Amino acid sequence: MTRKEMPLLLMLVAGLTTALVAYFKGFNLSTMLIALLATLVVFYMIGCIIKMILDSFDKKNNAKLADEGSVIEKEPSPETEGEDSYEDGNPNP
Repeated sequence: MTRKEMPLLLMLVAGLTTALVAYFKGFNLSTMLIALLATLVVFYMIGCIIKMILDSFDKKNNAKLADEGSVIEKEPSPETEGEDSYEDGNPNP
């Protein structure tokens, strides 16, 4: 299941549950349809909100991975250009 399908699937499962409960409780048709419409709209919005939250988590994770994967190289300073500088003075690493 992709994230694009998540709001639709959530809405349909909630709608099916609402329809079955309303049918077996003996609601009249107009009450059942109003409850079904309200359920479909509310659960579609909830699914869209969940999808947006998960997409934002993915964006943050992808940005973090891209930052970790990139290597930042320092340019040599003009003072040390052409010189071999060693921290401990030892020319052998």
